[in-house]
Amino acid sequence: MNSDNLFKDFSKSSSADWKAQIEKDLKGKAFSQLISTTADGIEVQPFYHKDNTETKPQPTKKQASWNIVQELFVADAKQANKEALDHLNRGANALLFYLYDNTDLGQLLSEIELPYINCHFVVEGNAAAFAKSLNTLIANRGWNPGELHGSVNMDCLESIARTGNWKSNQQNDFEDIKTLGSTLPKGFKNVCINANLFGNAGATLSQQLGIALGMGYEYVHQLEPKDSQGFWFNFAIGSDYFGEISKLRAFRRLWLQMQNELDLPAEEISIYAETALRNKTILDAYNNQIRTTSEAMAAAIGGANEISVKGFNHTYKEPDFFGERIAKNQQNILEHESHLSAVSDISKGTYFIETLTEELAQKGWDFFKAIESQGGYIASLQNGWLQSQVEESANKEQLAFDEKNNVLIGANKHAKTNENLTDLIEYGMFAGKDKETEIQRIVPRRLSEGLEKP
Repeated sequence: MNSDNLFKDFSKSSSADWKAQIEKDLKGKAFSQLISTTADGIEVQPFYHKDNTETKPQPTKKQASWNIVQELFVADAKQANKEALDHLNRGANALLFYLYDNTDLGQLLSEIELPYINCHFVVEGNAAAFAKSLNTLIANRGWNPGELHGSVNMDCLESIARTGNWKSNQQNDFEDIKTLGSTLPKGFKNVCINANLFGNAGATLSQQLGIALGMGYEYVHQLEPKDSQGFWFNFAIGSDYFGEISKLRAFRRLWLQMQNELDLPAEEISIYAETALRNKTILDAYNNQIRTTSEAMAAAIGGANEISVKGFNHTYKEPDFFGERIAKNQQNILEHESHLSAVSDISKGTYFIETLTEELAQKGWDFFKAIESQGGYIASLQNGWLQSQVEESANKEQLAFDEKNNVLIGANKHAKTNENLTDLIEYGMFAGKDKETEIQRIVPRRLSEGLEKP
């Protein structure tokens, strides 16, 4: 093969050269017309060049691949076990269960070998009792606790934002999480931070970053951990493809900075990414497959350790075989046929993404500092400041959708005129009314709700 440099006869073009050529081609139109601005106030240029791009060190995950997560709601342990085994045989390699602490774990995890998969538990109730049951099961099954990985999720900071109330009270909730950390196997995370709530409620990308940092810092302040090995972050991934890639990359930078600021050992952070709810539709719902595929790609390229793709029909019916099968196949194709897991940081060196990553990191850190100026995450919720910030962003996004500047195909543009929602919808995903609570709730809402009432 000829190893000669094929580009040696071509002169190099500077950033100024590119801009001059663009202005010439515009034939009198202003270059500024090509610049757009994101919801975070970041200017997106029509082109990026190495002359004005500073590539900074990017923390990456140890393994290039990611876990394909299947989420399951546990109403009956035996039925949930049957479904979990089927999902594992069909391409999932990690599980997340929503359950109560009195669930029969022996039945739920029958024939499921935890040493070979990550397993997460979102627990409503007494997490300490659940941890005791888990340890008993581990001993009975003869598993080596050091080989197990997963989390027990009882995020009280997300819970008070979502429900408006503490699970028990502030002191007890943090004590329960601290006790959980001392009880669980070493590979299980006990400090679970669910920033996905805020993405689904309409927070901008930089706000999501700042809130996740604020929640993390609040847990460090309350729990005083020696390291951040027990931390696990969950983000919702929306339609802004390049923005979502950059968001996850930016968070790795920010969390490393946070560890340095707090004199904690530099640990790789575990990022769980799930496809967002906010931009999903009931109208022409098959378009949700395109949306979730793009979101899964962004999560994978951005460096998520685990990804959960929701079924395309999740907006209007309980999870079913077809929707869940398609969701797993989307990830399997991305990982095994598109080979997105071949490199740990595919976007490294991409001028646009490198620039956007740094700008989002800076704005995310600024929003974190704004939260701290309110007295911290809890105080910012108690005085209503954080709710107002998220609501303002959500309202701007909703207005853009209502005016068709933010387009969802099949909903506010190219909608089917003969779609019968009365026959289609099995259950509603519309936000309920606020009840009497300790603080104002953060409420997830989908953009197309106003168009979908049958």
